[in-house]
Amino acid sequence: MAVVRKSTKAQERKWEKWLAELSEQQRKIYSALPPTKLYLLKTSDHRVTIESYDSDGTLTVAVTGKYNKVMFDRDVFGVRPEDLEECELPPPDVLLGTQLAPDEVDDHIDEIRVQVRPDLWRMGPDGKAVRRHH
Repeated sequence: MAVVRKSTKAQERKWEKWLAELSEQQRKIYSALPPTKLYLLKTSDHRVTIESYDSDGTLTVAVTGKYNKVMFDRDVFGVRPEDLEECELPPPDVLLGTQLAPDEVDDHIDEIRVQVRPDLWRMGPDGKAVRRHH
């Protein structure tokens, strides 16, 4: 599986020390998901890296154009460990990249809402996203 971050010996010692301070359940979950590897987020088929381990047993992951073709880079929180599986780097023939720079997202937020969640949003006559009523 793909290692995307190299750890120094000091970082490895810090990781082991941090794991030792966790509950047995957290240690079991988090030790199986080191931050140095690339994972597939099964709910969206995005390749992700782990950004943080949360006290409620979930993780925050980064979805970026480095390993995916995305409209904008983002962090996703509340990811359950069972929704991740280790994966390889994308093959050379897969398109990668980020379409919008961080400062451009706000300029296109209405289009993004409608494109990403058409079940929740529709485009209003004024060109602004309007929440659908269910």
